[in-house]
Amino acid sequence: MATQDERQDFIFPPNDNSVQTNLRFDLTAEKWTRAFKSAQIGANTPSVGGSLAVIGLLISFFINIVIFLLICIVDFIKWTMGKRLELK
Repeated sequence: MATQDERQDFIFPPNDNSVQTNLRFDLTAEKWTRAFKSAQIGANTPSVGGSLAVIGLLISFFINIVIFLLICIVDFIKWTMGKRLELK
């Protein structure tokens, strides 16, 4: 963000309605219009990186759930085997 000194040092272009000034304003407006249109088009298109990140997160989530369930099943089997050995 510009500081107060930078704002005060800004030189505004003349507004004398001459052909050269109007042409400069038109070119500047056209440049900004193109920039905003391209930014808007870029914002509306889905990014491949974002999609891959979501897919990666979902895959890792499901892998973690499977690993957790396997650990729980193995611990349950160990617990039941231990109870069986205690009963004998």
